Formats: sequence, C-alpha cells, structure tokens
Amino acid sequence: MDDKIKAAARHVLNEGDDALSDDELLAELENDPALEKLREARLEQMRWEMNHVRDLRSRGHGEYQDIQKEESMVKLIGSTARGIVHFTHPQFARCKILDKHLRALALYHFDTRFASISVERCPFLAQKFQIRMLPCLLVIANGRVVDRLVGFEEFGNNDGFSTETLERRLCKSGVIKMPKGKISHIPVEQRPIAYKIGQAGSEAAGDSGSEVELDY
Repeated sequence: MDDKIKAAARHVLNEGDDALSDDELLAELENDPALEKLREARLEQMRWEMNHVRDLRSRGHGEYQDIQKEESMVKLIGSTARGIVHFTHPQFARCKILDKHLRALALYHFDTRFASISVERCPFLAQKFQIRMLPCLLVIANGRVVDRLVGFEEFGNNDGFSTETLERRLCKSGVIKMPKGKISHIPVEQRPIAYKIGQAGSEAAGDSGSEVELDY
C-alpha cells in the first residue's frame, strides 16, 4: 500500500505507529464507521453532480445552439439563470467569428447557456431589445438582460481577437468564471472538457460584411 494512503488511513484510525500491516489496516478501514460515512457522503455528492449535469445537458448546456424559433428563444431568455445569446445573420462575417468563439466557450463553461438566433427569425425580440447593429450579444442573468456587446469596438475593431479575450470580457458580466491555476494559461480550445456532449450548433452559410446596421 502507498505510504501516503497508509498515513491517511492511520490518521482516520488515530493509529500513531506502523504496528498494523497493510492487510490489517485495510481490514480496520472496512470496519471503520467514520470512513463509511465519508464514503457515503462522497457517493451522495457524486450522485447529485451527475443528476445536475444530466439536467443541464437536457436544457442545452454544453453546446452552442442555433435556435430556430422565436418562441423558443423567448422561453430560453426568460428561464435561463446564466446565458449568452448571439443575435446573428448567416451572411455576416463577424457573426461567424463570434460563432467560433462562443462554440468553444460553450464546451468549457458548462453552467452557462450559449445560444444564437438569426435576426431574420426574431423580429419581436430584435424590436424589444433594440438590436440595431450586428453582431450583438445579450448577457442573461436570471431571465434579465444585464449586459450587451455590440460590434467589435471593445476588441479594437479587430477581427483577430482571441477566444480568451472574449472570455475575459464576459467574465466581467458575471455569467462565466475565469479558470484558476495552471488551466488558466491553456487556450480555451485546448482545455479538457469535463462532460461528453453532442454536436455544437449549426454552421451558417455564406459570408459578407462586418458590422451591419438594421432597420425596423
């Protein structure tokens, strides 16, 4: 048995010396009620986490979804605790750039909902939220719009900004959190994905323009 494991086991058993052999120590551990309680608590925590992940996945978390119906987007916005909604157009180049970054972020920031919808499919929402220029991101917290990003002005009007730059900006809104430790230095697209998920949202076809003003 590994020395560190034995030391931890003896700590649990309040055993101060090395009198017990590995087999004797394992036998003592199997009969120790304190260890059993710790094991049950850990199993309960794991069960809760698994159910939580299943629930989030069933509601579209872990992928960047292209919403087809305005009614579905209205429901999403009103029921989402933490969400990022991209109002897009399939023919606009800068919308495609944001799609790429958001798709990568959705895989890593599992607790936040990421979705897009074409302004052609949501005239009511475009009017309600006064979407006048694309691309436009709305940041949702507990069913309310708490922040928005319009165009690429905050990124120096530069199409080449990184996913990590967008991630840091969205962190300021409170709907995602920056990773800590060594992983914070790893590009988003190279970070480990905690949960197996399905395919990301659909790709848009066509390519033209950058920021585009809309008339309603």
